[in-house]
Amino acid sequence: MQRATIDDVAKAAGVSTFTVSRALRGKEHVAAATREKVLAAAAKLNYTASRSAADLASGRTKRIALLSRERISGWFHGALLEGLIDVLAPSSYDLTVYRIGNAEERTRFFTDLPTNRNADALIIAGFALNEEEKRALVGMAMPIVSVNASDPTYCQVSIAIDDESSEAQIVRYLAALGHRRFCFLGRADPISGDDWGFDARPRGYQDEIAELGLQDCGMFFIDVNDRNAIRQTVASLVSMPDRPTAICTWADQLALPVIHDLEAMGLRVPGDISVFGFDGSDMAAAVNLSTMAQPAREIGRMAARHALNLVDGGTPDEATIIVPTTLEPGGTAGPAHTPDNN
Repeated sequence: MQRATIDDVAKAAGVSTFTVSRALRGKEHVAAATREKVLAAAAKLNYTASRSAADLASGRTKRIALLSRERISGWFHGALLEGLIDVLAPSSYDLTVYRIGNAEERTRFFTDLPTNRNADALIIAGFALNEEEKRALVGMAMPIVSVNASDPTYCQVSIAIDDESSEAQIVRYLAALGHRRFCFLGRADPISGDDWGFDARPRGYQDEIAELGLQDCGMFFIDVNDRNAIRQTVASLVSMPDRPTAICTWADQLALPVIHDLEAMGLRVPGDISVFGFDGSDMAAAVNLSTMAQPAREIGRMAARHALNLVDGGTPDEATIIVPTTLEPGGTAGPAHTPDNN
C-alpha cells in the first residue's frame, strides 16, 4: 500500500498543502474547524508528517552530530552517548554519530565536511584538531561543543575534566601510602601525527613524580586492545631489578588486564604491587578497582544541554567548564611493599 502524502491529505480535507502543514504543526491562524478537518483526514489516511519537511520550514534539522574518536563501544563513549540521548530525546532531537578511528576516516570526514552540515550543532569528543581542521569547522558556521579537548578555541563551549591534576592526585595518594617507585602505562596513539590528540594524564603523572622526588621506572605506551602487548609490558616491569611498587594506568580498561597478568605471574595486588585505573567505569566498581572517576554520562547531558542552548541562540554562562573528578580508593591499591629481588 502506497504511503499517503501531504497532497493526499490536502485533497481529502479540501485545503492547500500549506494549510495542512500549519495545521499539523499546531501553528496559529488556522481555524479550529479547518484544523479538525485536516487532523481527521490525516488520521483516516494514516498520514505521518515528514519531520524533515517541517524542519526545513523552520530552518532546523532537529539533529545533533557527534564526532568521536576511536572506539565508540568503550565505556566513556557509551556513557557519553547515554547522557546525550537523556537530553536530546525528550527534546525530539536525533543524534548522528561520526567515528574517526584511523587516519583514513579522519581524512574522509574533513574532506566530506561540506556535505556533513546536516545538523544543528556539532559535539566533538576526545581529540585535538589541527589548524586546517579548525578552520574547516569554524567555516561551517554552526554551534560547536567540545568534550575533553586540549585546545577548545574553535568551539563556543568546552566541557572537560582536568586530566593533568587528576593524574597528579593519584600519584600523591599512592605516595602517601609509602610508594616511591612508579611506572605509567598509557595508550599508544592509533594514528601517527602530533596533531591527532594530546593526552594530559602522562604529563600530570610525570610532573608530580618530579615534584615529589619519586622514582619513575618508565612510561610505556601500548595498544590497549593488544593483549599480547600488555602481557609483554607487564613481564618487563616484573623483571626489573627495582620494579615499581605502584602502576598508574591510562584507563580502567587497561588496569584490569594488567592486574590479571600480574597475578598470573605470581604477584599479589595490592600486596606486592598497587594498580590504579582511571575513569570510574562500571567494571571498576564490579572488581573494586582503585580509580579516578569522571562523570561521563553527566558530561554527555551537559554537552547536549549546551548544544541545544546554542541552537536556540543562547549565550553560555561559561565558555570553559571544568568538571570535577573523584578519587575512589579500592582494593587494588594499598601500602607500599618493597619486593625482595635478591
